[in-house]
Amino acid sequence: MRPGPPRRRSPALVLELAALAVVLAALASCVLFRVTGGHWERVESPSMGTAAPVGTLLWVRPATVEELRVGDVVTFHRPGVVDGPVYSHRVRALLEDGTFETRGDLSGDDKWRVDEQDLVGRVVWAWPGAGRLVEATPVLLAGGLLTAIVVALVRRSGKLPLAVVGAALTLTAAMVVHQPLTAVEQLGPAAPASAGAVPSVRLVSTGLLPVRLASAVGGDVELGPGQAGVVAPVVEAGRLQLDLRPAVPPWVWVLIVVACLAPAVVSAWRPGPPPPPRRPSPARRPHRRLPGRAGHARPLSRV
Repeated sequence: MRPGPPRRRSPALVLELAALAVVLAALASCVLFRVTGGHWERVESPSMGTAAPVGTLLWVRPATVEELRVGDVVTFHRPGVVDGPVYSHRVRALLEDGTFETRGDLSGDDKWRVDEQDLVGRVVWAWPGAGRLVEATPVLLAGGLLTAIVVALVRRSGKLPLAVVGAALTLTAAMVVHQPLTAVEQLGPAAPASAGAVPSVRLVSTGLLPVRLASAVGGDVELGPGQAGVVAPVVEAGRLQLDLRPAVPPWVWVLIVVACLAPAVVSAWRPGPPPPPRRPSPARRPHRRLPGRAGHARPLSRV
């Protein structure tokens, strides 16, 4: 018996295997990084500006003061507060007594000196936005698990639409809970204004998307993630009155529309399952009539 032609792998299977390989490689890299002493920190304040915007995931490796260089971004405990929060600032100066001074790119020089005991490590990688994904992981996992259960309970023709709807609802829930897209934060108090002028404030963008800030008294500023700018807002009842809108270029909206339509296009293009083969009905042997008495037929006996 000759072997048949080799089976061709479908593009979908190749993509699934490639995605699985990427996920396994990423997990292996994370495990190796952790085993070798590294850990991760999520940026929660805008003090480092565009170098590490809010929501950035920092990859921190253990280091000693002798290994540091001026300009490195390091993670450390505030001197004298071991159990307190950690800071990630830039090394400003290395001192002869084995300590070093730090500064934030936006917040300016720090008022302390950090020694070997308070040093946590040196930042080797900074992934903007990845910290937001880590923050939303509980919502994404819960939504993904619920979607998988619902999809498993329906028949095959309804799996893809339900999966798309479940993914959209999960992403919407994560955005509503954590609001990662557009936000601004004030850096310090408002600057005093001269006679007849409007006081100005310095704001920094802390969202994932660039924003445009406009004031009713005139003037606007466009800020990317981690960028700071000065604007003169209207102050009513102690609150700043500003018009905040996402400053997304048109091609980004085109990509979003294409991504939303992609599942429908794939579902329409992909052929459905072939119909089940029809089982042939059992053949019946015809009866032959033999001549006999009038009005009677003698059937042919079976052998």
